[in-house]
Amino acid sequence: MTNKSARLNIRLPEKNLHELEAIRERAGLQSVSDVVRDAITGYLHDEESSWNSEKIKAIVPNALMEDVEMFIASGDATDISQAVTLALAGWVEDKKRYYLEGKEAIRQKVGEAIEQRATRKGMARSAARMRVQ
Repeated sequence: MTNKSARLNIRLPEKNLHELEAIRERAGLQSVSDVVRDAITGYLHDEESSWNSEKIKAIVPNALMEDVEMFIASGDATDISQAVTLALAGWVEDKKRYYLEGKEAIRQKVGEAIEQRATRKGMARSAARMRVQ
């Protein structure tokens, strides 16, 4: 199976080309084109993982960040982004459960109140009938 490819021609400042050449040497790659291909592949992978996502910025206390980094190091998450995503997912699920259970509790209380009201009305009617007799 062959992969089709396309040729791209780009212009870069010479300074950037020298940096790419240095990267090629450090990475042991054959050509600057290999460096550029690797960079584009990495960029596309990073971009793909951010599709259908929102980027957020948060201020986190140092003590909490140390705990997060400890749990990441122990394998509970692969990186800070995943740890935050897992934490937010758990928080959202807790809130959904709270509000759904809260609605059900309100429905139950309203139902009980209606039953009590009907019972009181029934008792009042019975008492009125007893007085008449």
